[in-house]
Amino acid sequence: MTNWRPQPRTVIEEARLASGLGQAELAALAGTSQPTLSAYERGKKSPGLAVAERIVNVAGWNIALQPRVSFTEHPEPPGFRFPFTVPDRLWRLEAPACFRTIKFFDLIDDDNDKFWWDLSIRADRKLVYERLLTYGDEGSLRLYLDGALLIDLWNEMEVPEPMRSHWAAVVEATVHAPIPV
Repeated sequence: MTNWRPQPRTVIEEARLASGLGQAELAALAGTSQPTLSAYERGKKSPGLAVAERIVNVAGWNIALQPRVSFTEHPEPPGFRFPFTVPDRLWRLEAPACFRTIKFFDLIDDDNDKFWWDLSIRADRKLVYERLLTYGDEGSLRLYLDGALLIDLWNEMEVPEPMRSHWAAVVEATVHAPIPV
């Protein structure tokens, strides 16, 4: 028996499911047929960008460009047991994900029994972000770290060298990046 895994969803299917619309309903709203919409969702037909954008917009979503974030893993510095990971740029998380309550293993104090951290509380977010920058891998960074909230906390954060220097370069590049017009 082979392992069955669902195929990745298309942007159109993601938008339709997130909006709570059925295929026939979305197709009617977008001015296309249900079989055509089904073919787009299954990857049997490829809509042009204008058609995909129209369908997604009718479902209440936008198609947007996002910069691709690359991560570099640095070897563990002297005195540390783990390597550390630094992105080439910062990203944003959608609310409420950036303010969720998370279970984060106790890296804060050896004698602290707190395991749940509320990222909507600035003090909790600061402690979690300090540990993420020091010990976080790509997956945990992408999941919990918001670039704007990191910048807001940056001057208050205690991050050991050389992690601080590497992250400072990314923060500074973001703060001083030209604003697209």
